[in-house]
Amino acid sequence: MAKIKFYLREQKAEETSIYFFLNYGAFEIVNGKKKYKPLKYFITESIEPRFWDSKEGRSIRKGFPQYAEFNTRLDNIENDVLNIIRRLTNDEIELTHETIRAEIDKLFDKQPIEQAAEVNKPIELMEFISTFIEKCDRSEGTKKSYRVVERDLKEFQKKKKTTLTFAKIDIDFHADIVAFYRGKGKGYAPNTIGTRIKIIKTFMSEAYERNLHTNIDFKKKSFSKPSEETKAIYLNTKELTKLYNLDLSKNKSLDNVRDWFLIASYTGLRFSDLKRLTNEHIQGQTIEIRTQKTDKSVTIPLHPIIDEILKKYDNELPKFISEQKFNDYIKDVAKLAKINESILIEETKGTLKTKRQEPKYNLVSAHTARRSFATNTFLAGVPPIQIMKLTGHKTEAAFLKYIKVDEKENAKILQMHPFFNMAVK
Repeated sequence: MAKIKFYLREQKAEETSIYFFLNYGAFEIVNGKKKYKPLKYFITESIEPRFWDSKEGRSIRKGFPQYAEFNTRLDNIENDVLNIIRRLTNDEIELTHETIRAEIDKLFDKQPIEQAAEVNKPIELMEFISTFIEKCDRSEGTKKSYRVVERDLKEFQKKKKTTLTFAKIDIDFHADIVAFYRGKGKGYAPNTIGTRIKIIKTFMSEAYERNLHTNIDFKKKSFSKPSEETKAIYLNTKELTKLYNLDLSKNKSLDNVRDWFLIASYTGLRFSDLKRLTNEHIQGQTIEIRTQKTDKSVTIPLHPIIDEILKKYDNELPKFISEQKFNDYIKDVAKLAKINESILIEETKGTLKTKRQEPKYNLVSAHTARRSFATNTFLAGVPPIQIMKLTGHKTEAAFLKYIKVDEKENAKILQMHPFFNMAVK
């Protein structure tokens, strides 16, 4: 029996398109095992992720007045598609992605923009990448990073005197492109290379889902994303208090950013959720919000400092600004607060390892606030599992790696444990 379920294209976007997977029994044999191949199809509807129930594959009622009409449209699409399957079966027409998609296309006035290629029309790698970047439902920042990789691949082709195809994106290509990024004229850091490899894997995955190729080398462990551990800072409670007590009454811009940074430092919210935060999310002494990345609701106790900030703005939230300005201004705030501890930065550029000293205020960014929340609550003795419910980390190992508590700080936590405070009889 054919089944349909709807999904969001992008969980992080302010608004995203919707697609469905149609399971109608199509499969292939891979390594002796049956692998089902559902048809993926993008529809013309879109929605804000906060109004979506991923389990049900439908919109939610709370806060979304159009939910009934919206869900009815999805129900109608589902019924129409299932009727297509019944009709094709009754007419003894072979069920394939091509025959089904051709019929589904007739349900819409035009072909969905995410269908990168016409049915049965061959498309080459670079052509697909160009079309995908143009048509995909991604933020402009993400598209910009995609275009950078597209430019890199064109440069790689020219340097190697080759034409890249889907089949050529194999393990040997991986070694060549990493060497290209590390080589003369590039000399990129491992994390930068890793980000670009990740984007190449995205291109290959998107094309694979569209049945444009059968090359799965990009899924192998050896097709890895290079990385190195970076120096991630956080502001301890004393430093946050210095920010709070800093007199910025003569500079409203810095005053505004400082207050938002403190709100983030005592809630652990990502920047994408901060900019969505409204007074409606403040329920008594808690903040209740559905996070964009995880699509899960979190309830965060209201810290006294946030209470004071709200009173300062007559129980309203400060005016929000762009992330770029936020990151520029918060460095100025941290400098004025004399958060100037010297931090050793060790990086790899190409094959060269470098070291330099940076004042701590130069390293403060919007994300520092979230890391400060996670680290400070952990150091205060809050169990990791409770913090993870707010930060969204799936494993304790990932959480502990994220906060980067050093040996001395870990010893302080252990010192508070009853085991190290037992009375000697």
